Amino acid sequence: MLRLACLLGSLASSAVLVATPLGCADGSQAPAAPISPSVTVADGIERHDVRFACGGTECAAWLYRPGGVAKPPVVVMGHGFAGTRDVALPRFAERFARAGLAALVIDYRHFGASGGSPRQLVDPWRQLEDWRVALAHARSRDDVDGARVALWGTSMGAGHALLTAADDDGLRAVVVQVPLIDTSLEGEATFYGVSWVVRLLLHAWADLFASWLGRGPVLVPAIAPSGGFGMIVDDAAFAAFEKLASPDSSYRNAVAARSILTFDEYNPATRSAEIAAPILLVASRADRFTPFAAAQQLAESAANATLEEIEGDHFDVYSSPVLERAAELEATFLVEHLR
Repeated sequence: MLRLACLLGSLASSAVLVATPLGCADGSQAPAAPISPSVTVADGIERHDVRFACGGTECAAWLYRPGGVAKPPVVVMGHGFAGTRDVALPRFAERFARAGLAALVIDYRHFGASGGSPRQLVDPWRQLEDWRVALAHARSRDDVDGARVALWGTSMGAGHALLTAADDDGLRAVVVQVPLIDTSLEGEATFYGVSWVVRLLLHAWADLFASWLGRGPVLVPAIAPSGGFGMIVDDAAFAAFEKLASPDSSYRNAVAARSILTFDEYNPATRSAEIAAPILLVASRADRFTPFAAAQQLAESAANATLEEIEGDHFDVYSSPVLERAAELEATFLVEHLR
């Protein structure tokens, strides 16, 4: 689907005279959600709700801190396409905290507890800005060791982590799981026919037109079951997120339709060779959405990259027992390079 998004993104460039005023018609920025009280979760781990400035609004994050460690190293963590910090990521963050690491788990602008208008807009370039300011925020805090910082991303967030790391020589480690690396490679479960493409385009342009009128956004499902319509149409993916997103989660199964036009030239593979930090790739040969071949190619071409295989399809990493296997591999790698 993201390969198609990159192709469709070129349409946005060709329509810049239309798109520019449309982008300005979204109105005032929606504010971030109020900060929630700090809580203590399992094993004495503290979770603090924090905010930092991003793109004219505020991004929300949870900072997980291990008990009894004054200034732990910190891992900046980001989700994949349309994901929010409260879907599956806390289990990874808690595992890292039990290993003595802090974890800053972010919501991208337009999603979850973060501010930003329109809601539910997936824009990789804005999300990359959010990664950079989250990294700067982590380094500026006096309750973590800003000199020992790593990045952790999953799915499209893995691609963001790779691109962020390519511009930052001060990182100690980069962990990417079920990673989107090369958008020129199509996963076997990411194209749903010509009529689906046409329908996506019609919704995208309707969303842009609604924005120009001061309305919208026009939303489409992020994930739909077979026979439905959405950015991803797949029974296994739909069932996985139906199970993962609890009723009190901020996750919404919806994406602003114009999101499909924001991926022009987005391809982490073009910058991966520039990463100085050690890289751990956690990937599955059975992944139908982000091809294993891209992870294998990076591992073979980069001396600083290590590939670990897990079982299951793309979304299986967010549930037991694959989650525990992936989190253990990642915690071991992070501790080794952040100690």
